[in-house]
Amino acid sequence: MNEPTLIPRDALAGRRVGLSVSQSADLETLGLSERHCRLVVAEVTRAILLAGGTVVYGGRLKPEGYTRVLLDEIQRFKEGAASVEIVLAEPEFQATSAEVLDETMQRLGTLGALRFVSHDGQELSLRDKSRQADEYDAADAYTSMRKFVARNTDARVVVGGQLAGYKGREPGIIEEARLSLEAGAELYIAGGYGGAAALLAIAARGSTPNWMPQGFPRHAEDADVQRALERFLAVNATTSRVALSETDARVLEASHRPADIATTVARALAADRSASE
Repeated sequence: MNEPTLIPRDALAGRRVGLSVSQSADLETLGLSERHCRLVVAEVTRAILLAGGTVVYGGRLKPEGYTRVLLDEIQRFKEGAASVEIVLAEPEFQATSAEVLDETMQRLGTLGALRFVSHDGQELSLRDKSRQADEYDAADAYTSMRKFVARNTDARVVVGGQLAGYKGREPGIIEEARLSLEAGAELYIAGGYGGAAALLAIAARGSTPNWMPQGFPRHAEDADVQRALERFLAVNATTSRVALSETDARVLEASHRPADIATTVARALAADRSASE
C-alpha cells in the first residue's frame, strides 16, 4: 500500500477528522467491492495519522470490517500525536459483549480510544454495561452518537453509504454530513463509490457528473432519502464550502483510487488549517 500523503508529519496535529464509510448498493455497478471500501478506510486513516491527526469513526465492532482496518493502522504507530477513536451508539454498546469491548480497548492501546454514547447524547463508561438500560428509540440513539461525533471533530470525510436498509431515521452518511456542517466542520465528499456520498456529491455540485450512469445512485428517489437530502441541502446552502482546486474537486467527486482520495483529503485538510491560522 502506498504512503498516501504529501504533507508534513505534523500538519494535522490536533485535528480531528470524522470518517464515514460504508458499502453502497452501487459497488457492483462500478466494478468495485466492499474490499475497495476497506482500502479507502486504510488509505485515508493512514494519511491522517501520518500527518499527526486523529481519525474518529462512529460505527460497529462486529463484524470487524472497518474496525479491524482502523486497529491495524493505529498499531503501526508507537508514539506521537496520531490517534484513532471508535465511537459506539448505545444499541451497539449494549449489543457488544464486555469481553469484546475490553479486547478492542487493549488493541487500541495508548494511541486510541473506544467511546460510548448514550441514547440522550451522554458519554458512557464500560461500567455502564452492567446497568439497567432505559427504554429508548434506537433511531434516536444513532442520531445522538452522530451528533456527538460532529461536535467533537473538525472535519468529515464521507464515502459510499446505504440509501436503503440503513439504521436510524435517515441514511447515516447523509445525516452525518449534515450534522458536521451544522457543527461548523469541513465536509469532504468522495462520490466515486456510489451510495449516499454520490448523492451528496450531485447535490453539492448542483448537477449529475457525466461519469455517473442513469439511475445512479440506487434508491436515490426513495421518499425518506429525498427528505434527508432536502435537510442536508438546507444546511449546505447556508454554509461556506471547503475551497478545493478544480482538480481536487473532480478527484473527490469521481475517483475510485483510495490513495488518490486519501492524498487529496489530507492535502486539503492541511491547506484549510494553514489558511485559518
